[in-house]
Amino acid sequence: MTVIEANNLKKSFGSIHALDGVTVKIPEGMTLILGPNGGGKSTFLKLATGVYRPTSGEIKVFGETPWNNWKVKSRFGVAYDPPAFPQFVTGREWLKLFAESRGYGEEEVERAAELFEVMPFIDKRISGYSSGMLKRLSLAQAFVGKPELIFLDEPLANIDFDSMERVIEIIEEMKGRTNFVVISHIWEPLLPVVDWVVVIGNGKLVLSGKAEDVQEEVERLFKPRIRRSKREGARESPSPTGQEGRQTPAAG
Repeated sequence: MTVIEANNLKKSFGSIHALDGVTVKIPEGMTLILGPNGGGKSTFLKLATGVYRPTSGEIKVFGETPWNNWKVKSRFGVAYDPPAFPQFVTGREWLKLFAESRGYGEEEVERAAELFEVMPFIDKRISGYSSGMLKRLSLAQAFVGKPELIFLDEPLANIDFDSMERVIEIIEEMKGRTNFVVISHIWEPLLPVVDWVVVIGNGKLVLSGKAEDVQEEVERLFKPRIRRSKREGARESPSPTGQEGRQTPAAG
């Protein structure tokens, strides 16, 4: 079954062509979307979740256009990066809003909050949250109401290594019970658990296929850039101790 389908999808912002004729089908399961910064992957995400309206072409989620369509939006959850929340409500109040809109109560709020260890600060105002707390709340929000499809934008950013492992564990645990579309520049830990990979660059589809079939091509596309980025970073940004700084492998 196809979960997302785009046909000649284009999105422009003035003279900037963020997406330029992308045609792709994303099947059930877990899909990882990769690409360089500014390549169009985040624009694709916002078109798929109905934040943006296509300039031309079309995108469908579960066979329906997501733009201005609350029926299809109620079927998926989203965690955007960077997270954005109203500042003067608590985490509990925010998650409760999502739960109630989907016919769930307090029990569902606490279930999603416990997944990402939000409970210790859930009753504090969001204005006092650290970047890591905001990320945890954003991830919990995406899982509220047991959606059929979960979009995760940079789920491994701004969290520690233990939390990264936990996020990957949760995704693995839920595979087969829901669908995932994940955008992440920290891609190597996710590659073994995904079913499908899509690469978007310069506003165009570069690659799409089963993870095991395209793994070598993904590594060819990104690893030379990673090594070059490390060398340049070491020359330009020495650490306070005079040693070369370490960088997280990234797709951009």
